[in-house]
Amino acid sequence: MIRSLQSLRFVFIMLVVMSHVIGKSFDFGGECGVSFFFMLSGFILSYAYGERVQDGTFRHRRFLVRQLLKFYPLHLLTFLIMALLDARLGQMADGVKLLANVLLLQSWVPSDSFYFVANGSSWFLSDLLFFYLVFPAVLRLLLRVSRRALAVMVLVVLVFYALLAVGIPQQLINPLLYASPATRLLDFSIGILLFRLYRSAWGRGVLDRAGRLKPLSLTLYELLLVAAVVLSFFVYGQSSPRFRCAALFWIVLPVVLLSFAATDRLRGRVTMLLHHPLMLWLGSISFEIYLTHWVTMRVLLSLLASLGHAEGGLLQPVNFLLTMVAVIGTSYIAKRCYVDVIYARLSKTMSL
Repeated sequence: MIRSLQSLRFVFIMLVVMSHVIGKSFDFGGECGVSFFFMLSGFILSYAYGERVQDGTFRHRRFLVRQLLKFYPLHLLTFLIMALLDARLGQMADGVKLLANVLLLQSWVPSDSFYFVANGSSWFLSDLLFFYLVFPAVLRLLLRVSRRALAVMVLVVLVFYALLAVGIPQQLINPLLYASPATRLLDFSIGILLFRLYRSAWGRGVLDRAGRLKPLSLTLYELLLVAAVVLSFFVYGQSSPRFRCAALFWIVLPVVLLSFAATDRLRGRVTMLLHHPLMLWLGSISFEIYLTHWVTMRVLLSLLASLGHAEGGLLQPVNFLLTMVAVIGTSYIAKRCYVDVIYARLSKTMSL
């Protein structure tokens, strides 16, 4: 396990949560967090399974079943809760949209009303499932192709993406550039390319040079990485949605991800903070935070309203603290008492 990346999962999932607490004025958090997780998925899957894919010992069906067992039961539970809450308010979506959500096909339909149904966060799973399906083929392609052919491929893809981003109607920006599995495969592929760079001779050379840095110099570099993410927030606010919902983060986040992966065994102050047991634990429940936070926030808002404490919404200081405690607590319970239990039992039953 690369410990720094484990803790960064929590940092970026909190950006997503904050975007939903604050609202449209902090869309940056959701779009930055989603980009990070798509890239991280490509990198971590390559790190964990790359050798087996290349030597032919990777079992794709077994891999798919294991990944589904990790998230699908919680997806169904959160979908059911949110659908029931919608029905209670008379806001139930039509059957086709609900079925697409259950089957994790919603992100393929270019419509906001399709992929933000019930537990709106689950659109991410629709993309992730597609990435899992194509992972071995994409990994082989990106790790085996020559550097020259890779450069040509990247140039062609970027030109095509730029033409798409400039040419599509305004109402299709989110469905096609932000949520579509086909375009977000680029983020996933960037993660795989980062792994290729990480394991290359050049990557090992960088790691060797970083290992000779004094802790102060390393800490300053880590702080520059943090500053780059903060700077991207200000650039985001001045950028067109056609650029900022994905392409903006292809500039900053690959450097952040690769740098913290490469310096994970060194002693920069930021890295040491990321290695704190609390941060590692929070990182371990980040996926559950993502899937349950909408449900938790909605129930909490309803409870606060019934008690007469909803004024100021979840951003009111006391309400915000309650929200964070509730989100983390719910995620821990969901993982410990539901996700892990089901995964252990079904894995044993299916001999996984």
